[in-house]
Amino acid sequence: MGAAGVPGAENEWMGREPFGAFLQERTRSGGDDTQPGTVLLWRSADGLAQHAAVTLGEGWAFQKASQVWTSPRVVLRVNELKRAVRQRGQRRSRLTLR
Repeated sequence: MGAAGVPGAENEWMGREPFGAFLQERTRSGGDDTQPGTVLLWRSADGLAQHAAVTLGEGWAFQKASQVWTSPRVVLRVNELKRAVRQRGQRRSRLTLR
């Protein structure tokens, strides 16, 4: 949410409920990994959001690996991100920031 410009979000612990509300209000289904503003969202089999990242364009993405304060914010290739985050039972979807 901080990467999408939500004021103060980068300094708050963000739970699933406010994150889900943000997704409903500020995204639409679909996206393109090569364009800026695509949210890559991984959900568990029960539909709960487990991880998210946002594309920066030209095959790059921004992510924070966890909500731990010391977890670094990183920029990496989208294909590297997909390999790093992949977990059995999780499904990835794409949303576009409005």
